[in-house]
Amino acid sequence: MLNLSPLGFGVSGAHGTPLVRRTQTVSLIHRAARAGVRVFDTAPAYGAGEAEIRLGLALKSLDRSGLVISTKAGLTSYGLTGRRRDFSPAAIETSLTASLTRLGVEGVDLLILHGVSHEELSAPLQNRLETLKAAGAYQALGMAGRGLSLDEALEVGWFTYLMTPVHPFLDEDERAVLARARAMGVNVIAIETAGDAPASPRTLRSMADLYPVFKHLHGAAHGRGRIGVTEGLRVALASGLADTVLFTTTRRRHLDVNLSVAEAL
Repeated sequence: MLNLSPLGFGVSGAHGTPLVRRTQTVSLIHRAARAGVRVFDTAPAYGAGEAEIRLGLALKSLDRSGLVISTKAGLTSYGLTGRRRDFSPAAIETSLTASLTRLGVEGVDLLILHGVSHEELSAPLQNRLETLKAAGAYQALGMAGRGLSLDEALEVGWFTYLMTPVHPFLDEDERAVLARARAMGVNVIAIETAGDAPASPRTLRSMADLYPVFKHLHGAAHGRGRIGVTEGLRVALASGLADTVLFTTTRRRHLDVNLSVAEAL
């Protein structure tokens, strides 16, 4: 198993856009690493690869041996809202190869299939994934999903990591799936820990604040509830349902507040 840290930093969201300077993203990654964060997650779908480029820039001056670098495949982005799915073996290999180039590494620690469905988990895909793993392109395989897809992922048995929402508003069935995964030795990486209701737009203090406004306007109109980001991290870590809790931020002050959650454990 990979050496996970309680908190992980997501190089995502506004970090895949021109709203945040590359130097700012790199600085936040370095600060998180100095504070003990070992897990850094990104994806080609975040800014059509821009987020991966930024993580790659940060990795140039970090000790790679102690870090867990995670990226995804199967979902790519174009334009402001365009998304393209392709879980064919050739597409997954092409995506991972491009990701490794952008990250500047020979292999990642964790490859996550980004929202893959049960029907897309074909035998040819499994064979290609095994070939890529044997070649050193990645060490461990995970999937990002929610709901019924988690049950199906556990049944298939391909994955040793699940990336999924963990927040106070999960129902009993959702919690049961997470508990089952952990009992099976599958690691859970928590996302969306503040809840599934849309966040209220905050006061615009920087260009990066435009990103959550845009996301709010184009996101789901409803949800079961929402709490503060830092409180969400604290609750997820204390829940016993997650091995690592991901967060992202574009502000140093928010980074330090979030990091204090792990320090209090």
